[in-house]
Amino acid sequence: MAFDNTSLLSLATTSGFTLWYYRTQDTRATALAAGYFSGASARLVAGDVILLQASDALGLTTVRTGTTVPGGLVVDTFAAPFKVNRSAAKVFSVRQVATAVAVTILLAPLGGGITAGSQFATQASVSGPVAQVSFEIRDAAGATVAGPTTGSVTSGIAAATLTAPPAGSGYRLRAEAVGFPLVADTSAAFSVSIPYALLTQAGDTLVAQDGARLAL
Repeated sequence: MAFDNTSLLSLATTSGFTLWYYRTQDTRATALAAGYFSGASARLVAGDVILLQASDALGLTTVRTGTTVPGGLVVDTFAAPFKVNRSAAKVFSVRQVATAVAVTILLAPLGGGITAGSQFATQASVSGPVAQVSFEIRDAAGATVAGPTTGSVTSGIAAATLTAPPAGSGYRLRAEAVGFPLVADTSAAFSVSIPYALLTQAGDTLVAQDGARLAL
């Protein structure tokens, strides 16, 4: 549609400024096209304001030189409304209160005279919330050669019985708190000797406990 001069109504006039109301079935883009309001050149002056009610929007715009009308402000529209997306990050903090608990384990000294294949007892003193202690014997290379054997902690003491490894030196006893792998104690190096044997004399021959003869 073309500009309709009868639809351009004056709403208010003051100090040479006029507020106009214009209603049309044309779209806002059509009404704002160059030359659309040329038919009102005798009525419109620069500085006037037009309340434009088009078929797709309600806008407020001004008149520039002559009948030039800029885009102005869109007050309402049939198109999808302007959307503002907001996002927020929730900040929270967690405070954890911890109490230090001391956990220690200390091996008791080993008795002397450990022989290969014999059973010997070992024990360790324990402090802290430890229920069991694992005992094992390691060789000079750090490999486990006996155990592990677990002993329960009673009145701060854990005990276990181990079988001595073959005769040799460089063995170490290790006690580790079950559930606390970093809480452990290792004994000094010790040796395991050959078992003692009973020798008897049969005439001029010495006979071992297993019946083997010894040559002198």
